[in-house]
Amino acid sequence: MGKAKSKSVPVRLQRVLDEAEVLFAQEGFLHFSTDELARRLRCSKRTIYAVAPGREKFFEAVILHRVGKAEDATIAPLRDAPTVQAAVQGCINVSVEQAQESTPLFMRDVMLFPAGRRAVDKWRADIADELEHVIERGIAEGLFRKIDPRVAAEALLTSVVRVCESDFSSKSHTTTAEAVRQVYEIFWAGLFRGRRYAKRVHRIREGRQVAAV
Repeated sequence: MGKAKSKSVPVRLQRVLDEAEVLFAQEGFLHFSTDELARRLRCSKRTIYAVAPGREKFFEAVILHRVGKAEDATIAPLRDAPTVQAAVQGCINVSVEQAQESTPLFMRDVMLFPAGRRAVDKWRADIADELEHVIERGIAEGLFRKIDPRVAAEALLTSVVRVCESDFSSKSHTTTAEAVRQVYEIFWAGLFRGRRYAKRVHRIREGRQVAAV
């Protein structure tokens, strides 16, 4: 019985983390009290404290859970794609999908929450490392203009974070997901050399549409 009980705890806590991640992505999180969290997540306060010792530590645990999954999903196509073009397409597909799953409320609370801002900064640094390698490869293959890969990677990710922020979204005439897609396409189109970029971006768009189906 003791072993069965110990095995059930991680599964229960994982469910709470997963459901809290979805809840936070849709509604934000800074306004939640511990009592409200327990009610919305259909668990006891003791379960919440088993995940993290306190309300703000619980927020941090959920954010790290979500950002960690997002980072892994973004890095995978950048590392595993057989070509630069496939890496670009995969990067756009994953980033747009992630933007569709969150509201500006979540990003607002993340940026207001110190641990959330640190998580975003780490995400940006880690993804920049991977993008830098892709850009270096594109330059070496003669696909991209000769530009500092780190500058390009940081510029792209800073722009992506910016269009996800709530004050930008409130003034924009497009969805956050569409804004993210446009940032990526503008960025990659600017890197491809000469007139060839138009055909490559067109192929990227076609690949994204096929993936969506």
